[in-house]
Amino acid sequence: MSNAQASPPAAPTVEVLKDGFAALVSDIDLRAVANTDLEKDIRALHRDYPVLAFADQRLDAADFMAFARVFGEIEIDAHLTQFADAEVAGIIHLASHDLEGKPDPASADRGSAWHADSTYKADPCAHTLLYALEVPGDGGGTLFADMGRAWDRLPDDIKQRVEGRTARHLFGAGPATGGVIPLRDDQQGLLPAVEHPVVRTDPASGRKSLYVNPLHTVEIVGMARSESDALLARIFDHAVGEDFVYHHHWQVGQLVVWDQRRTIHRGEARYSLGERRHLLRTKIRGAG
Repeated sequence: MSNAQASPPAAPTVEVLKDGFAALVSDIDLRAVANTDLEKDIRALHRDYPVLAFADQRLDAADFMAFARVFGEIEIDAHLTQFADAEVAGIIHLASHDLEGKPDPASADRGSAWHADSTYKADPCAHTLLYALEVPGDGGGTLFADMGRAWDRLPDDIKQRVEGRTARHLFGAGPATGGVIPLRDDQQGLLPAVEHPVVRTDPASGRKSLYVNPLHTVEIVGMARSESDALLARIFDHAVGEDFVYHHHWQVGQLVVWDQRRTIHRGEARYSLGERRHLLRTKIRGAG
């Protein structure tokens, strides 16, 4: 339970951060959203903006999870138990320091390669939520790329080569350098290779998005490996072009939810370990 009482629902203010992709919502208390009419409004807003940030929140772990469930059922990552919250299932701690307060030099590299969460699973997650408890003064942001707009502007010759094809995904086995959390020996068998369409079509809107990423996508099925590697390299380079990318600079108390089926993201990963970065993360199962 929260220590402070939630305020009554208020009419939120929406600031567009990147047209058709990212927006910041203010003047709303997320502790007061669950089981109200605001749930539908926020889900609708998130359909318009795949990256949706909320300013000035004061959430404890239970509040965070209650709001997360507005988007669907919580996904549990069995391969990340070393970072899991000890009391609340589904929360992962993304922290620059360990429980004893010692800097963790590997923390900045985790998530620093472009990726989408859970594409290495047969049933990938639909959304991820992050809530900022501590943030460094600089270099601790998150970059998001619009894979819907990237598909729209992909050259026609590449569209013709990939539409209708599937790609093989395996945890951390893509061409990206760094950015992956190493699995322990007992976790290796939890994540066998899976296949997903290279181009995903949203069943509600019919909108198409690229659904490949440099960290977890290994190859396009049915192509010679050399052809697949070259084609994926062109797609990845195109997808993270300046026109498609929004750079989010975190502030304490901000919560961001993003649609994993329409985006890829990476941590900026250039902050000093003399400062602290600590965010709570949870993910929503694919039906969300």
